[in-house]
Amino acid sequence: MWSKFVQILKDPSYKRFWIALVVSVMLHAFLLGKIDFTLPSLKKEMHLIEARIQMPKAVVKKVEVSKPASPVEPSEPVVEPKVDEIVEPEVTATTVEPIVPNPEVVPVEENLPQLQNSQAEESQLAQQEEPQPEDIGLVINENAYQYVETDFDVRTKIDGIAEGKAKIIYNLIDNNRYQLKWLTEGNGLVALFFPDLLQTSEGVLTKTGLQPNSYLYQFGNKTDKTRTANFDWQAKKVMSQTSKGIRTDDLPEGAQDLLSFMYQFMYVAPLQTMQIHIATGKKLATYDYSFEGEENINSELGEIKTIHIMHSGIDTDERTELWLAIDYQYVPVKIRKIENTGKVIEMVATRINTNRPTINN
Repeated sequence: MWSKFVQILKDPSYKRFWIALVVSVMLHAFLLGKIDFTLPSLKKEMHLIEARIQMPKAVVKKVEVSKPASPVEPSEPVVEPKVDEIVEPEVTATTVEPIVPNPEVVPVEENLPQLQNSQAEESQLAQQEEPQPEDIGLVINENAYQYVETDFDVRTKIDGIAEGKAKIIYNLIDNNRYQLKWLTEGNGLVALFFPDLLQTSEGVLTKTGLQPNSYLYQFGNKTDKTRTANFDWQAKKVMSQTSKGIRTDDLPEGAQDLLSFMYQFMYVAPLQTMQIHIATGKKLATYDYSFEGEENINSELGEIKTIHIMHSGIDTDERTELWLAIDYQYVPVKIRKIENTGKVIEMVATRINTNRPTINN
């Protein structure tokens, strides 16, 4: 049956029938409102196009400036608007003037030696213009005595009676070499218990005062009480020798011995330096002296104005005191030594002679 129906469809005689049937069906459907068929409107509608105006970002290109012969006006920075953006207003960027190098200026690396020399010259000029500080070094007395002979009374109690005599002689030979001798002698019964004490110091006179080469301390004929010190200024060493042996210490500048340091005050006044390195014959020690004030002492020479200085041992009762005569170029006129045992040796000047004796032929 289906094949028969297909043959009917293919038959051209039925073609008009089928067209009329289809048109009839569509017309009936339209009239009955079953199909809503709307033709497209041909009226033109307005389409809204939205556009925003955006200021383009200014892009300033770096302009490399070569060394011109004369200053060159900088060019306007280049502004590149972005693509697909509408740029209606004219954009004006702030002009940045580049630094135009001076053709006469030499690079820092090449000009560094000249700059350093210039700074050095300016520093020297500034130092010359500024007041220079005063020399705070030692003030040397160039008119010190060439000869001093001092006699002393020797006491074994503070302000006691004289129990012996002593003499210290300072002698400068040829303005170059010095000799110092100290001899103490007891009187009467004292001499039986206290043998003579001899001290000597020899050396040279330098631009800073006395410079000892040798020192001797000899107490009578007792070898165990004898000691010496020998100074090697070239090697900067001092050798101290006693009956117990030899000791070597480093030798600092300006070091003295127990005798020379008292007459060094003729050249370097007290209070300029109150710390002194002293070779005692046993060792090299550093002594700190304190200023005890100015005092007037009574003696056979009359009233003498002095500067009183003192050295005290640490944790001991031992001390050494000196009274230096202001009117006699600070030579010692009173010496007091107090030992750990409480023993006192005090010397007070009775005569001062600064005239070298005449040698009789």
